[in-house]
Amino acid sequence: MSSVLRRLRSVFAKPPPPPPPPPPPRPRIDHLSGRHDLQKVVAKFKKLSRSTHFRRNSVPYEKTVQRLAYHQQFALIEDLLEHQKQYVARSSDKFAVRLIGLYGKAGMFEHARKLFDEMPSLTGKPSLVHLNALLAACVDSKKFDKVDEIFRLLPEKLSLDIDVCTYNIVIKGYYLMGDVDSALSLLNEMEEEGIKPNLITWNTLLEASYGNGRLLEGEKIWDLMVSKNVTPSVRSYNPRLRAVLSQNRVTDAIKLLDEMRDKGIEADTHSYNAFIVGCCQNGDLDEAKKWYQRLMESKCNVDRVTISTLIPLLCEKGDYELAHRLCIEAMDQKLLRGTETLQNVVDCLVRESKVELATEIVEHGKAKKTPYNLKLPQAA
Repeated sequence: MSSVLRRLRSVFAKPPPPPPPPPPPRPRIDHLSGRHDLQKVVAKFKKLSRSTHFRRNSVPYEKTVQRLAYHQQFALIEDLLEHQKQYVARSSDKFAVRLIGLYGKAGMFEHARKLFDEMPSLTGKPSLVHLNALLAACVDSKKFDKVDEIFRLLPEKLSLDIDVCTYNIVIKGYYLMGDVDSALSLLNEMEEEGIKPNLITWNTLLEASYGNGRLLEGEKIWDLMVSKNVTPSVRSYNPRLRAVLSQNRVTDAIKLLDEMRDKGIEADTHSYNAFIVGCCQNGDLDEAKKWYQRLMESKCNVDRVTISTLIPLLCEKGDYELAHRLCIEAMDQKLLRGTETLQNVVDCLVRESKVELATEIVEHGKAKKTPYNLKLPQAA
């Protein structure tokens, strides 16, 4: 009887529920860095942007606009970003801020301003984050003549209370146009408005003074920052290091490194680059290589400055092995714009009968996803 019941139960038992369907595949964005016709890239981008998930990711937006700008395809940038306006109303403020910023990074300030002016019809009155984005687009587009106009007129016109971020952007704009005095004057204005400068404010002012060779002024700002109980960061120290080393005061620069260590502030790539640049400018390859070794031991990454500074002196002084290694790393990390530096190394290696090393650089360039157009010259 029990066996009959078991068979009946098996016949009338409910089948197990089907497994849940797999999640829909995420829109692919990897193709956007491939070798496609740029018009097809924009068309594909528009289709992908129908996905909310895709629109939340700022990376494909930045990479695609950067790529189009590199090829000076400004009409395609406008086509792509104008298409995105339909999503502004259903997105957070960050989306409109992103679009304004992308126009700025592409050097298309007029389009950024047009989008800002259209904000009332797209999502309502512009907010302070939109105004700050417009100012940043102005700075990124190097439309410095517009910075003061926007800063002085629009907040009052739109009844917006500016904040420390607004001031930081304007300070950066002033110092990039070389008007350090105006940048410094904003420090007093901030205090009068009851807005407390933050570390970004101080670092921008330090860069403005030290970076323009105004070392004494930079030291006064440093002392003022310390008197306000603001703890400096590595980004505070780096312009100071560069300024000191520009005067060949290596001992003082090393003392600054020791001071950073004592305060628990770790030197970064830019810190070591300051020493490497100083050594290379003096033609001292041995010292430059010592600082390069310290950079590597600290597990910092080399960057475009490290590569472009070291490689010419390595070739001049005959250290072809390290020059070869840095060329390979530069290609792997996409650290160089264009191929002039790499081609110069290839030419140098061939002249010095280091054809095998030169060939490796050329072949490595061909194997990259975005190939480097390097040529192996005939040996002399």
